[in-house]
Amino acid sequence: MSSTDFDIVIAGAGMVGASAAKALASNGFRVALVEALPARDFASSSQNYDLRVSAISPSSRAILEGLGAWQQLDRERVCYYEQMFIWHQNGQASIAFDAVDLARDNLGAIAENRLLQQCLYRVCDKQAGIEWFMPDSIDELLVNQASGVELRLGSGTYLNAGLLIAADGRDSPTRKLAGIEVRKGRYQQTAIVANVDTELPHRHTAWQKFLATGPLAFLPLANGQSSIVWSCDDEFAQQIIAADEADFCAALGEAFEYKLGAVTGSSARMNFPLGWHSCERWLKHRVLLIGDAAHGVHPLAGQGLNLGFSDVDLLANLLTDQSDLTLQRQLRRYERRRKSETWLATMSFSGLKWIYGLQQKPLTGMRNLGMRLIDEAPSLKREIMRKAIQNLT
Repeated sequence: MSSTDFDIVIAGAGMVGASAAKALASNGFRVALVEALPARDFASSSQNYDLRVSAISPSSRAILEGLGAWQQLDRERVCYYEQMFIWHQNGQASIAFDAVDLARDNLGAIAENRLLQQCLYRVCDKQAGIEWFMPDSIDELLVNQASGVELRLGSGTYLNAGLLIAADGRDSPTRKLAGIEVRKGRYQQTAIVANVDTELPHRHTAWQKFLATGPLAFLPLANGQSSIVWSCDDEFAQQIIAADEADFCAALGEAFEYKLGAVTGSSARMNFPLGWHSCERWLKHRVLLIGDAAHGVHPLAGQGLNLGFSDVDLLANLLTDQSDLTLQRQLRRYERRRKSETWLATMSFSGLKWIYGLQQKPLTGMRNLGMRLIDEAPSLKREIMRKAIQNLT
């Protein structure tokens, strides 16, 4: 079969892959977007709130606005949070952040993944220069060298491109085809996700509690519910997963110290194992990794998707010239910068998890004192908030 030539092929049309397609096509590149799932899997019209939501930082919101996607979201299904409260069980090591302290309207927004995906699909459909191959997959990487890549899709189509971007998730098949090694491991924890009703309103506040068995997050939804992500040690998680709704709500309310009163109802629950992964190389000849294909962090800070959007933003800012020499130089620059920034973000998340996971009394006393001093130092707390908004996205 004859082959089709593109400037860039993107494997994976999730939120990060679709964002990359829109951004790079807007820069004048001809982009092929290859996605294994059929379009209907991304086009659910359910009125129920998605169990998978994301905390979108102000920086990520600006990126999505630049792509024209954020403006298309149903405003009634986006919840802006104005405060964040973090603490250890029994009221220890608490710290509160407020948008007012930064003279901002909010600290971020909670949006449903499914709706974000639909908005990104719409802007991609309207963007000249994007050709869809869906459902389809990259079955074989025939050539990967300095001059470009040659691919064979499952449909039998052959594609040639100057660059192949892997945006196909944590278990990226494209990364494997390119022979890029990945280091991975398990946290020995399971995340339990649900949307819950509470006795008291969430007050547009994002809550994060650290328990001995793992962190628990309550994120505010626009319909008054809260999206919870309960990361539990595997053994304890099995008990929570097996509980009926009444027992689950009772255990959740107790674990949350009834900050929002009793938990009065819950949606269906889903769960998934928690792990980490990292790659020494993000670029091999003409294959580049972005998003979860390149890095994976613990969900406690809700920054995984934000890091992916930042990958796209930098890449689109660097790839504005289609000349071969410039492309290689800019790809190396992207790899260096994003590896460094992502490593700093990962260390920050891991450090936060370690600090709040301390159990030894002398160390917990120091932690509690340190957090109290930060909470009582307005200028220091503002700087921490500013860095969290600007640099961890």
